[in-house]
Amino acid sequence: MDYKRLLGQYLSLVNRLIPKPKAPPVIGIDIGTSSIKAVELGQAAGGLEIRHWAIEPLAGSDTKGALKKIAGRLHISNQVLVASVFGKGTLIRYVDLPRMPLDDLRKSYIYDLDKYFPFDPKSIYTDCSILDPDSKEKKMLVLLAAVKREIVDERLKLFKEAGLEINSVTINSIATANAFNRLGPPLSASGKAKAVLDIGGSASCLIIFKDSSPRFTRDIYVGSQELTRKIANALGVDDKQAEELKRQPGEKLAQIIEACDMPINNLITEIRLSVDYYMTEKNTQVDELFLSGGGSLLKGIEGVFEKSLGMPVKIWNPLVKVKLNTPAAGEDIQSYASQFGVALGLGL
Repeated sequence: MDYKRLLGQYLSLVNRLIPKPKAPPVIGIDIGTSSIKAVELGQAAGGLEIRHWAIEPLAGSDTKGALKKIAGRLHISNQVLVASVFGKGTLIRYVDLPRMPLDDLRKSYIYDLDKYFPFDPKSIYTDCSILDPDSKEKKMLVLLAAVKREIVDERLKLFKEAGLEINSVTINSIATANAFNRLGPPLSASGKAKAVLDIGGSASCLIIFKDSSPRFTRDIYVGSQELTRKIANALGVDDKQAEELKRQPGEKLAQIIEACDMPINNLITEIRLSVDYYMTEKNTQVDELFLSGGGSLLKGIEGVFEKSLGMPVKIWNPLVKVKLNTPAAGEDIQSYASQFGVALGLGL
């Protein structure tokens, strides 16, 4: 009698019968330049669900006050908290390296940091990820990330002063890539690539995906705040009214689009340069662009991009594949859907 096999079957049965501890819910907190977005994600039958969410405008420079309001509305207690940073002082690199286990990669690449990043190695926090772990090729595609230490330390300090403790910190673009990979349109191995442009408050981030993973990342320093200022100046209204006109322009749509002509054209120019570079370098066609972030709320913006770029352009709704735990989450989040890509990516 094979006692070893019987013991293995018995232990396997016991493991299936013993209830597994539930993973704690995760709250992704995206601190932008004009608002804080936060979402609590948990496991539900059939997938993920949003249990709570909040969005809080940033009035002046009181980020700590806004963060405290978010904490109160989400009843933060024992959840896992994940936050992010963005902008100058953050960098993503994609490099080909000899295939090795992730632990070995983490031990080895730090000796070549000055080759990958224009920063003093002692001045940054850094990490890495293997993008094609299942490939049998001798070379592997690796994502390297670096952030100036003072940026992360400042973020940690902000949360501590608000009475909160962060479990993890990442970069906005990585959170967006995470959300787009899990909650975006299917990223099949078709040989073609798709791109997502997250139009944030002070900057936008372009990410190109191929074979279900990011392959190119670039920050473009044109954002939705510039669109808001252009609308406010052209129509003689304040910033709050300009924000409302973005979403509901009514009969002023043509006037608003005209007012935003310069920043939109600047974005389109930079996207075209980046896409052309990627297609030439990788010999891969980018056949679709998705827009997210506060700037994507501008009515009709996708049509302007589509006409200029000559490819299909759509607004990405990251909530399509996530359940809403109503009434806790509620349907109102749908009106802000395209702004929650980073927060959802952090929650994931």
